[in-house]
Amino acid sequence: YKAEYGSTNVPRKYADNPQLGIWVSNRCAGYKNFKTGKKQSMCQGISEDRIRQLESIGFNWQHNQTWDTMYEKLKQYKTEYG
Repeated sequence: YKAEYGSTNVPRKYADNPQLGIWVSNRCAGYKNFKTGKKQSMCQGISEDRIRQLESIGFNWQHNQTWDTMYEKLKQYKTEYG
């Protein structure tokens, strides 16, 4: 995915590989829980070693874009397509 799109921001509902989108989303949730000390579910569990592995390939933990970012994209879309 990164080689094709230039990032690790796989959409949760990635049509070409739905399992990858869900997996990435679960890693982000597990990372958030890990950092805040919350209990992690089995599918979200992540260790410091796995965090390092993902960071070594440029994994973006802030996967969810902010409201402002998406609003700007919407404005751009409206300008281009009406």
